[in-house]
Amino acid sequence: MSDLQYVGNIALISSNVLIRDCLNFILTLNFPQYRIQVFSAADEWGISSSPVQTRLVILHDRGYMDASRTLATARANDPHIPVLVLANASDAASIVQAIDLGARGYVPSTLPVSDLIFAVHRILAGGTFVPPETKFGKQAWKPLTPRQLSIVAAIRQGKTNAQIGKELGISESTVKVHVRRIMKQMQVINRTAIAHRSKDILSTDED
Repeated sequence: MSDLQYVGNIALISSNVLIRDCLNFILTLNFPQYRIQVFSAADEWGISSSPVQTRLVILHDRGYMDASRTLATARANDPHIPVLVLANASDAASIVQAIDLGARGYVPSTLPVSDLIFAVHRILAGGTFVPPETKFGKQAWKPLTPRQLSIVAAIRQGKTNAQIGKELGISESTVKVHVRRIMKQMQVINRTAIAHRSKDILSTDED
């Protein structure tokens, strides 16, 4: 890799050696302008000298790990570095919780490699990514689309329509349209109510 091609580092965090090596191969092949740096844990990445040049953190959650704690550790190094979470869970609860903690994207193991590559491209470009299909818990309102889920998560973080539009690559007016539809589906009258009512998303089916 020449100096002219280099644009930054992608930190890959996973305690699973096999998965880490496979992801490293995929990322190196598809993102040659980035230097892929692998770590077994978030704190290992945190004490390295590389966070200054890190453009994306990809965090692989094996399931038994405390994902919340690991994500918080990764984000603590620099709140401006986007984090993409890879995990086995594909339910809305896990997705929203990750985004609430600051993740910019979430890719469950049910998706193909092509979606992972797309997610990385999208987040590096300043956008967000959530799965195209999400399992919702029992709700009194119609399940949200992936785009609407992203907007709800952003509202829960206190982001403005302008900020949401910039992250999703859509206009502020389009965000407003989505927000109105979300309010109608949730049967609420304002953004604060969206944030409160969306807690229902965090309850999954127990049947």
